[in-house]
Amino acid sequence: MAFCSNCGKEIPEGASVCPSCGASLANVAAPEAVNWDHTDEFDAEDISNNKVYALSAYLFSILGVILCHLLAKESPYALFHAREALKLNVVIIVIYLLSCFFCWTCIAPVAGAILILMLAVVKVICFVQVCKGEAKEPWLVRSIGALH
Repeated sequence: MAFCSNCGKEIPEGASVCPSCGASLANVAAPEAVNWDHTDEFDAEDISNNKVYALSAYLFSILGVILCHLLAKESPYALFHAREALKLNVVIIVIYLLSCFFCWTCIAPVAGAILILMLAVVKVICFVQVCKGEAKEPWLVRSIGALH
């Protein structure tokens, strides 16, 4: 579904002008789909040789990220997972600190615990994906672009 950049009304598919305002749609580009799966970007040999290091990034938290950077610094696959695990760990730490800071409220610790549990499940999903040799950006933190 596309919308006119001039008036904001919905445009039927295949239209060359907006039916509401008559603006030309020749320069309107279709939105590009975002691909969160980066598995094809990595060499199969790199994935096979460095899968253990990528697993350690999710399994051992910050220590695993450091180990991954030290022991597999030449592997794009392992470094991809180290970055993704670091994002997860930073978000968990921030949620934990905010929950502690607002512990006098009833909602913040409960909401923090639920979010941390959700992120723990995301870490398990990432761990399974590494076991399969995949490289997908994890849900909940994929839009954090600070570490790319």
